[in-house]
Amino acid sequence: MAQVSNQSIQPVYPRRLLQPPRRGRTPLLVSQQRLAIPNELLTTVALRTSEATLNRLLQTTKILVWEAEAEAESWRFTFVGNQAKEILGYPISDWYEPDFLDRHLHAEDKHHTFSQQQADQYDLTFRMIAADRRVVWFHTLISVTSRFDQTRRMSGFMIDISERKRSEETLRDLSGRLMAAQEKERSRIARELHDDFNQRLALLAIELEQLGKQTAKDPESRQLLKKLQKQTQEISGDIHRLSHRLHPNKLDHLGLPATMRTLCEEMSESATLKVVFHQKGFPAAIPKELDLCVFRVAQEALGNAVKHSGAQSVRVALWKTNSVVRLSVSDDGCGFDPKSEMSQGGLGFISMKERVHILGGEMQICSHPRRGTRIDVAVPLPATIVDKEPGIESIRYKATRDNPPLVLADSKIGA
Repeated sequence: MAQVSNQSIQPVYPRRLLQPPRRGRTPLLVSQQRLAIPNELLTTVALRTSEATLNRLLQTTKILVWEAEAEAESWRFTFVGNQAKEILGYPISDWYEPDFLDRHLHAEDKHHTFSQQQADQYDLTFRMIAADRRVVWFHTLISVTSRFDQTRRMSGFMIDISERKRSEETLRDLSGRLMAAQEKERSRIARELHDDFNQRLALLAIELEQLGKQTAKDPESRQLLKKLQKQTQEISGDIHRLSHRLHPNKLDHLGLPATMRTLCEEMSESATLKVVFHQKGFPAAIPKELDLCVFRVAQEALGNAVKHSGAQSVRVALWKTNSVVRLSVSDDGCGFDPKSEMSQGGLGFISMKERVHILGGEMQICSHPRRGTRIDVAVPLPATIVDKEPGIESIRYKATRDNPPLVLADSKIGA
């Protein structure tokens, strides 16, 4: 019988359950006899235990380990974990077919997926169609291990994020409903102010004027009535402006550019700053909800500039391309730190971002203390909205202070 080297033998001393062994000894609950187990066997047992633990973790978290060879417009999987069948429902053997990913990748995500293969490490978010026709969302972490001509060897993890996407969609739908309910209530209040209170104030002004004619012989009474009449007219004007801010009727009848121009004119007249308005690409018919979204963002941004920035001038740029409507509002005010807790938690900024996000757009805030603020918004037109999530086919607008918006034809207001 072959001799076993003492160096490859691990003595094992059994003890009662849950009682730790003395230093330098390894417990094994098999018998009451001294055993000798090779270190290689202990290593194999430890590896199998770790593998089982890892498989349970991947199963619980819905993470799929994979390896593949990729060319310009195709991937061929060379290894996939056992979770592949449970997540999508296809047999493991199907995954190794050369065109498996191409056949089961969502049609709207193919170009994005295959065009992002230049970096050595990157991540992707895309959809695949399961065997039961479900749409499954994956966030994929990718590492390119080697390259040979046009072929790349890759490995990574595919994380099933479908539940998160459904939750986000539900939350987005709820936010949209709340915004719609808010706009409906604003419209109702604006209508009440205009049709009821404003008309009653107009009638009161007429009656005061008639009363003034009857008391023409009394100078003091006539002067008091004139003062009351002026105050009534001022209140009526304030109610009219409040009604307009709550629900701009011009937006329904004249469109976004004309309404934005009026907003800028009103801001110039009521505040001590100059507003310069630019527009390009209009007139053009765009959806009502997009009109309202861009107008509300501009309204909030201009309001913030008047109240908080101390700016002397504000520049508003609005333009439309074949695929997107863009808005840029910049001022020369005091600026702020966009990463501060106060700015990130402000209800105004949250409302602006939420409105834009609901329509699949993006908003960026670029500001520095004592260097002014710029807010850039890009909202895709409905025909171009493929997905509302960044990184799929949504239109992204990256803007910084050193990358200004397009140069548009000037239309100065309040100069």
